[in-house]
Amino acid sequence: MKGPHEYSLQDLLKTVYKQVDVAEALVEQEVIAAYNDVVGELISKLTRTASFRNGVLRVQLSSAALRQELSMRKQSLIEKINEKLSEPVLKDMTYC
Repeated sequence: MKGPHEYSLQDLLKTVYKQVDVAEALVEQEVIAAYNDVVGELISKLTRTASFRNGVLRVQLSSAALRQELSMRKQSLIEKINEKLSEPVLKDMTYC
């Protein structure tokens, strides 16, 4: 019989996996909010953040000219976004 503070390994792993998923979702939302803040309202309206995984933010763009502009400013944007985050997790940005 298990005591009140005894858990099976399976229960503990389920809890950890749920917490990791929640933590990843929170980081993704933090990165997206920082991106929108850094690029400003106009560019936010012209782009759509598709996903954030493994340190890479994927951004969908509405035009080739905007892709060129953001590509030229990519490193600066990454640095500014990381400054707004609780820890610098953004490594790269890709445009699609």
